[in-house]
Amino acid sequence: MVAGITYDQNLFNSSQSPNTNSHVFASTSRGYSTFAIDRLGTGLSQKPAPELLTVQSHAYVVGQIVQALRAGTIGGRAFPVVVGVGHSFGAAILQYLAGTSTVSGTIPNYLVLGSFLMTTYAPTVTLFANSLYAATSDPKFAGSGLPAGYITTIPGTRDDLFLYTPGVETAMPAYEESVKSLATLTERTSIGAARTPAVTLAIKVPVIIVVGQYDALFCHEPSGLTCADATKVKAREAANFGPKACLSTYVVIDAGHAYGLHIKGRDAYNATNTWVDQYTFSGTKDVNGCVI
Repeated sequence: MVAGITYDQNLFNSSQSPNTNSHVFASTSRGYSTFAIDRLGTGLSQKPAPELLTVQSHAYVVGQIVQALRAGTIGGRAFPVVVGVGHSFGAAILQYLAGTSTVSGTIPNYLVLGSFLMTTYAPTVTLFANSLYAATSDPKFAGSGLPAGYITTIPGTRDDLFLYTPGVETAMPAYEESVKSLATLTERTSIGAARTPAVTLAIKVPVIIVVGQYDALFCHEPSGLTCADATKVKAREAANFGPKACLSTYVVIDAGHAYGLHIKGRDAYNATNTWVDQYTFSGTKDVNGCVI
């Protein structure tokens, strides 16, 4: 599990209403093992020079982690089947990895790509850019000694960007602010590499895209950027993926960008776990490896 910009593993393992909001809880309850990471530069992981952190460098590291999971060198148990779960920039990392790596064993068998579509809604992206400032200016990270280039969000700006307020518990905005993490300037500037057709069309493992109905960064009905239902999202995205990606889509009703932190977050987790079930246990597949 790989989180996005200004998030870390807490996104996947929320202590706020975990029965609803924790992807880890939902998946382990179904019998799946999970491994949620803090990307380099976030959470408990090391904080290298910020200019070293890009979608490309993160993809290289995640590929090594996938190899280690398969080899059993993490935790002492080998996992021959690995599902890559990414949110936002984390999804971009996995998408770039799957579309570019030529190293054996580095690409997950299946991809759950959350909150990362090919076309953004520019006004909200601008709001996001304006919400960022030096991490050391933030009360949470003021004493961290982080070098210039590490950034986070200004307090009070996250609700409109990442949450659909009618779809969250009243305590969630404060919790979400309390667990915010870091990003770097170079992560933001490198994210476009994951959206190039040469990358997406080269993906040869099954993909499910998950997005909140009201994801302010990607969805705006008046502009034609619809996220109203799974069929419409698939129509937006299908041309970007080849036949072996077996593209599926799921829309989380009444949810924003951080859909897992919404009241209906568990619906998304159940849907993606069922999708994984079909690919790993119960589904009949066509010549491209797609469940039919």
